[in-house]
Amino acid sequence: MKKWLVGVASFAMILALTPNAQAASKKKAAGSDPYGINKILKQLTQKKKVSPNKYVYLDVVLKPRNESQLSDQIYAVNTPGNSEFKQFYTPDKFRAEFGQPASVVGQYKPFFNKYHLKSESFSNGLIIKVSGKVKNVNKAFSTDIQSAKYHSNPVQFSKKKPVMPAKLADNVLTVLGITTVKQGLGSLAKKQSDSSKVKSEYAPSKFAKQYQLQPLYDKGYQGQGQTLGIITFANVRKSDAQHFWNAEKIATKPNRISVKKISSPSSLTTNDALGQTETDLDIEQSGAIAPQANIRVYQANFSDVGLVNAYSTAFEENQASSLSMSWGLSEYLTHYLKAQRLLTPVYGQVLNTVMAQGALQGVSTFVSSGDTGAYNRGIGGKIGPISLPNYSTYGTFPADNPWVTATGGTTLPFSKKLGKGIDISVDKERAWGGDYLFKAYAQNRKLFLTNPTAYQAMLAGGGGGISHLYDTPEYQQDVPGVNTFNARQYLSNLLQPRMNPVLISGTDYGRNFPDVSADADPMTGYQIYSAGKWQVMGGTSAVAPQFNGATAVINSGKGTRMGFWNPQIYKLAQDKDKTPFTVLDSDSNNSNLYYVGQPGKVYNQATGLGTVNFEKLYDAYQ
Repeated sequence: MKKWLVGVASFAMILALTPNAQAASKKKAAGSDPYGINKILKQLTQKKKVSPNKYVYLDVVLKPRNESQLSDQIYAVNTPGNSEFKQFYTPDKFRAEFGQPASVVGQYKPFFNKYHLKSESFSNGLIIKVSGKVKNVNKAFSTDIQSAKYHSNPVQFSKKKPVMPAKLADNVLTVLGITTVKQGLGSLAKKQSDSSKVKSEYAPSKFAKQYQLQPLYDKGYQGQGQTLGIITFANVRKSDAQHFWNAEKIATKPNRISVKKISSPSSLTTNDALGQTETDLDIEQSGAIAPQANIRVYQANFSDVGLVNAYSTAFEENQASSLSMSWGLSEYLTHYLKAQRLLTPVYGQVLNTVMAQGALQGVSTFVSSGDTGAYNRGIGGKIGPISLPNYSTYGTFPADNPWVTATGGTTLPFSKKLGKGIDISVDKERAWGGDYLFKAYAQNRKLFLTNPTAYQAMLAGGGGGISHLYDTPEYQQDVPGVNTFNARQYLSNLLQPRMNPVLISGTDYGRNFPDVSADADPMTGYQIYSAGKWQVMGGTSAVAPQFNGATAVINSGKGTRMGFWNPQIYKLAQDKDKTPFTVLDSDSNNSNLYYVGQPGKVYNQATGLGTVNFEKLYDAYQ
């Protein structure tokens, strides 16, 4: 993978910073983050004023109430045996306990109206969407929005820290969108091959058979009465999905796809061809697994505002009982941008509160863990304006969030000829990692060095590791294998294959991910139809929507939401009689290019708890 990013699509990550407090006689800082843009002003180049008529989108994030009780309530409604089990919240109940009341939120609209800014608040009582012309934003917040370059990356910023009337500012946690940096990123296109026709070996039915979902179909459970949600940051092509299901002979519910377009910074769109292919993959796979479910797509541009608002909209509507997203970025960048004064340190807190709302409402949320194995891209140094990359075991954001179920990747057994007498094979399901290609690479390096797709396949694998952004959640504590690890360093610091690396062991602490895994290797992947072409794809981008669909199937049988999976599945995994998991615990031929299995332990960072037998999960899950 070239630049270590979840998802097929290339995209730009935009993150906001919120300036620190500034004393004023009648106004106060809108947020109290202890730093400001002024610390890097000298490093900005090509500074100029932004057109006063440019339209911008902001989020005014209010301070949550009773925040210390959020975790307890999530466990209460998602843990069997608790008196509040399955008493999922509505958006109104969430607001009543954790959001600001209408009497507080209502004070902001007249203020924004005064400055000709549109405003709309989410029913959670925490986020007010604000939009309007730059000249009016500047007047309302006493800012001076400008544009510039920061190490060649476009930046929008204000030297003046946003302030608001003291009565309003007192309840503001942060403002997203006034200052943003567009951090350019690339990704791996996880395509194995083009094809002119449907091939049964790459059909979505393979997932159902491999992971014992077929017995639930046989009982008549196909997602009827359910809505599954897709978070995406690219265009939606309904006709591609319908063509796919028809060609695969999957009897689906008609007119099942609806799209909710979410306003976010329009200049930072990711509606490119690869992004649209990612969206096709998500919709087609989730819809194939749950053929009678409705599909609700939440489409925004990828930005600090877009990410928060996409999830907030999904939870506000509360239509989708399960939700998936196949996008993300290196956790390293959240630390780097924070250190460089380009990311508010409360952004993780904001997203965490949003995701907590979903868990309280019983929404099962799945996020792809990444396709670069344990490795993610960082920044190792600079030559002039050029940032030099480094690669290390950084987490993947937001798969590292404690309130989502992170989906990792495996490789199914297969044999294949690469040409010129080179054979590759995998004899049993294992963690997805390109190290099984290293022997072939040693036999014929030219074959790989002249074939970028083959070389990239060696550097690909299921995301997994230990977060240094979020602490170890309660459901993972004391689970055998969590916060301990076995590893083999299959890649050098220069991303060169290392043959037969030694086994090392250690300990670390944080949110361990992924939680579950399934086939994600492009070599054993799935066919999709996109932009008039059949393509064989892979990546954990396929796994998240597949689990999304499987959840809709289970919900249709049980007649109630599964809710947030993790509190239950970590307990089931430790029950030898009830566990639905096949643990992939070998410490050899079973890596995500770094982490390997921990023999005899329930968990490892290469594949999480392992693969799922959905029939057993249905029977054991309460």
